[in-house]
Amino acid sequence: MDVLAEFVIPIVGLKLGEHTYQFEVDGKFFEKFDNTELEKGSLHIDLRLVKRSNLMELNFQVQGAVEVLCDRCADDLSLVLRHKEMRIVKFSQEEFDSTDDVMVLGPDDHELDVSHMVYETVALALPSRRVHSVESCNQEVLDKLEEYQENEKENDVDERWSALKKLLTDKE
Repeated sequence: MDVLAEFVIPIVGLKLGEHTYQFEVDGKFFEKFDNTELEKGSLHIDLRLVKRSNLMELNFQVQGAVEVLCDRCADDLSLVLRHKEMRIVKFSQEEFDSTDDVMVLGPDDHELDVSHMVYETVALALPSRRVHSVESCNQEVLDKLEEYQENEKENDVDERWSALKKLLTDKE
């Protein structure tokens, strides 16, 4: 069975009003997408879908943890995620391109695949900087980084700039 099949919601015959769905997301789900940042995790997704006559509101709530790499030491880091996001899906008889904010369904669309929206919601929940506490980082890697930074500071002076500075001091 396809892992993403459970993320397909039939919209034909769906009554107006509020509907709730729950999804479990793990490594098998992340394998279906081409992103090496998200490969492991265990997340629970609550989706509250509010269907109106001309649109649907999709309110995603993400809770759980994902495994990512630490930006400082490149060791595995378990991040706890709690995130909420809302998406709009409009119904239209005309051909429109979907945007980042609004997805448009045409008259021939009979189901809504929310798997990509779930993936994007999880990806957007990730903080921009992902690091362990300094005590938890791989000390061996931190020592090497510090060593390279010290070597770089020593070799920081570019000879071309030194020659230009010498010209300025020669004028005075």
